[in-house]
Amino acid sequence: MLYTLSALQKPAIIILLFSLFSAACGSNVKQTPTAAPADNKLPVDIIVARLEALNLEEALVGTIEPYREVAIAGELAQKITQIAFKDGSYVKQGAVLYKLNDTEIRSRLKQVTAQIRLAQLTKERLANLLKTETVNQQEYDEADMQLNSLEAQHELLHAELEKTVIRAPFSGKIGITKLQVGAYISPGATLVTLQDQGSVKISFSVPEKYLPYVQQGNKIKFFTVLSNKEYTATIIATEPGLDAGGRSLSVQALSGNDNGILRSGLSVKVLFNTGAKEATGVQLPSEALVPGLEGYSAFVIKDGLAKAVPVSTGNRTESHVTITKGIASGDSVIISNILRLGDGMPVAPVPVK
Repeated sequence: MLYTLSALQKPAIIILLFSLFSAACGSNVKQTPTAAPADNKLPVDIIVARLEALNLEEALVGTIEPYREVAIAGELAQKITQIAFKDGSYVKQGAVLYKLNDTEIRSRLKQVTAQIRLAQLTKERLANLLKTETVNQQEYDEADMQLNSLEAQHELLHAELEKTVIRAPFSGKIGITKLQVGAYISPGATLVTLQDQGSVKISFSVPEKYLPYVQQGNKIKFFTVLSNKEYTATIIATEPGLDAGGRSLSVQALSGNDNGILRSGLSVKVLFNTGAKEATGVQLPSEALVPGLEGYSAFVIKDGLAKAVPVSTGNRTESHVTITKGIASGDSVIISNILRLGDGMPVAPVPVK
């Protein structure tokens, strides 16, 4: 059976179909998901600070110096007649090093010795004559003065004769002679160098901020470029004042050198204690620090935000720095993206394993 629509039914059906289509379209619009808001947190690497016992030692550059050193020189203008040592050898205190020409001095000494004998006889003869008043007191006094003058000359010549033999003032290692036999030396000219190397001095400079830790009797450790062997030395002296240019104090420490390995002029790495033995602190990578006008600061995480805190630093190595104040145990310290950080910026921490 077929049905036909009347003229009034047709508009009603059209309106119904349009309503159904609109409802379907509206349902589709409501089901389209909205985009999620962007995440503005900056990803950063962190480490959790842990307090640990610190070995507060500052690495300083030092130099080894001999315990004693002297430039051997002659006091007379004479010719060298003998060199009594081997270059670079060990000599004992009082050992003969050089002999100078003494022929002229010995001849003058013999002459004065003979004159003294004659003056003594003259004085004795005049003393006997003075008792009988054969001579006057003036003649006797002149003879006595003549004898005293000759005896003084005799002592002077003996002193000059001793200067023709140059001896080692202390035991040590002798250097290389600068003149050979037959050379004519000038008074004061250096002939050779002598060093006492039984002990050595370690000379180094300490920055002014560490002055409270410079005390006589304190120990230091040092290393040479020759090996990784650790040596110890005891502070024995300091300069009375600081160097105005570098604001540092010159310090000397004494170390034994029984094997003779430590030599004058050798550079050393000095480890100088700069804090209390029971000091604690935090070790951070150097890149975690931010320099400022009033010192250094570091970023920690507080409630999901980066917070800059001022810190006090101690010793440094090539990769790490010791924090003595400002960072507490358990703090999450940011160690990456430092240049992009700002105080109060939200961050997404990523722990470093």
